[in-house]
Amino acid sequence: MAAPLITVDPYFSIWSFNDNLYDDYTRHWSGKLNPMLAGVIVDGRYYRLMGVECGDYSLRRNRCGALEQKSVTVTPLNTIYIFENDIVRVTLNFMTPLILDRLDILSRPVSYIDYNVEVLDGAEHKTEFLFAISSQCCVNDWKQNVVFGKTANSVYCGNVVQNVLSRSGDRVCIEWGYLHIADTSAIPAEIAGIDSNTKDEFHYHELDIGKVYNAFGECPYLLVKKQERSGVITLAYDEVKSIEYFGDKLDEYYKGYFAGFNEMLTSAVEEYRQIKQLADEFDARLMADTAKFSPEYEKITSLAYRQVIAAHKLARDMNGELLFMSKECSSNGCIATLDVTYPSIPLFLKYNPELVPAMLRPILKYAQSDEWKYDFAPHDVGYYPIANGQVYGDGKILFHMPVEECGNMLLCIAAHAKYSGSADFANQHRQLLATWVNYLCENGYNPKNQLCTDDFAGHLSGNCNLSLKAITAIGAYAKLFGEDSYMKTASDMAKRWMSEAANEEGSLLAFGTEHTWSLKYNIVWDKLLDLNLFDEEIFQNEIKLYQSKALQYGIPLDSREMYTKLDWLVWTTVMTDDKEYFDMVIKSVYRMLNETCDRVPFTDWYYTSNGRQCIFQNRSVLGGIFINLLP
Repeated sequence: MAAPLITVDPYFSIWSFNDNLYDDYTRHWSGKLNPMLAGVIVDGRYYRLMGVECGDYSLRRNRCGALEQKSVTVTPLNTIYIFENDIVRVTLNFMTPLILDRLDILSRPVSYIDYNVEVLDGAEHKTEFLFAISSQCCVNDWKQNVVFGKTANSVYCGNVVQNVLSRSGDRVCIEWGYLHIADTSAIPAEIAGIDSNTKDEFHYHELDIGKVYNAFGECPYLLVKKQERSGVITLAYDEVKSIEYFGDKLDEYYKGYFAGFNEMLTSAVEEYRQIKQLADEFDARLMADTAKFSPEYEKITSLAYRQVIAAHKLARDMNGELLFMSKECSSNGCIATLDVTYPSIPLFLKYNPELVPAMLRPILKYAQSDEWKYDFAPHDVGYYPIANGQVYGDGKILFHMPVEECGNMLLCIAAHAKYSGSADFANQHRQLLATWVNYLCENGYNPKNQLCTDDFAGHLSGNCNLSLKAITAIGAYAKLFGEDSYMKTASDMAKRWMSEAANEEGSLLAFGTEHTWSLKYNIVWDKLLDLNLFDEEIFQNEIKLYQSKALQYGIPLDSREMYTKLDWLVWTTVMTDDKEYFDMVIKSVYRMLNETCDRVPFTDWYYTSNGRQCIFQNRSVLGGIFINLLP
């Protein structure tokens, strides 16, 4: 998989798609170029650490030397590279402080690169550290031009045309706002590259503040050269406005703590050491929590952590209520997608439960508006970053997910009530939830032909796993509000399900089918919410079935294809106390991460036969792999 470098939000998200940091350009999570460069100059000779110079990099990479990469380590909040030759060792630490219980810090659109240069041979050497980031990081296509500016403590660049919140969609980059390096020595520069005929010297020339340049053709960068052998590069992005939320253009969340972007950035620079300490403490806590299960589980969750959070945007609505809105990355670009929230909540239930209501509020608000005319829950509220109403309207009724989304909302709210210790949020929306639980009572047991969250697999009638979602959601509602009649309905449905979904092994993919099966991941809430609707034998039989279907890189999602969904696969491990089964699943995922030939942000959809990615990457659903941390 790719390595996370800058992971702030869906727009400010830069990764290394290669084994070595200097093998190619760094890229936006979508794969578009977001180039960053780093290098060390030793006695006049330049050694690459990150990226390739603008121009014909296939030639340049063979002409200028790289300092050999010795290791890369990924923790929840840090990606640490070490480079070394006989003369120097350089450490680069990419850290974005996404500390879930410190929203004042998490919401700052800031990321840090801590560098350290050590001389190894005991001789005297002149060294300089160099870092640059391309203006391509603030535009979406090659036609767009940029202009540079300067503040008291930063140099920045941005699109000449500032149409804030002007573009929405999936694999798109931001084209408004301003990219900053907070360093008084930073300059705008054209990187001219390396000339091996001049002893591998680094060549550039300074550009003019206020002059217009093409972001692609003229290769303008923000450049810093540092004489100090250790220090910190602070990067930040001023989006100007964060989200359009039912007509209101919202400020970023951090502006509740600061007068503006410049004040925030000044504080971010001054407080780096304290923030780094908090980040390291959170790192240690999370890794200790996950290492209790296995070393592989600790490494998998460490790789997923920043991706999950950085696929969201934190804000407050005009009434001051907290919003934490996901982007459905690489699947359709929707915002606040309910069936993306549903698998992601275990991470947030563990480390900050109040972010779960913040994820659900947009759906609840929209469902109570005059725009929503259905007696089931919506799927989304728009295309990121425009949250003005569901993408799939009346003309796309086949794309609705009635049973799926009703079940998702009820289970998310019930889970929040349990793990936060308060049912206040649930009580605020009880009337709407009653509408949806009644929908499930009438339509949930044997769902009609419709999509579920695994919509890539197509429509399906009588989906037994979707039926489980309806049954557990009804039970969750009943337990949450003390409604005995609904608990009886859920119990009766569960008894019927155990009979009608029974297979020669485990249970069926769909009612009335033969020789089919699927991962019944929705049943986990029967255990986590203490509903006790299903016999223990059901869980045991499912696990026996899954063990018999396991392949090299995991267990397929169902009997139709060889691919799996990683979040759902990990959910099956909480269906049993069998440590052998847990280890088998987690080691197969770890094997996929290490052996796949794909170098993309962490995928949740891949083939269990060969470990190859199936389209998805950088999705927040991987919050689901933290489900083992829930008691």
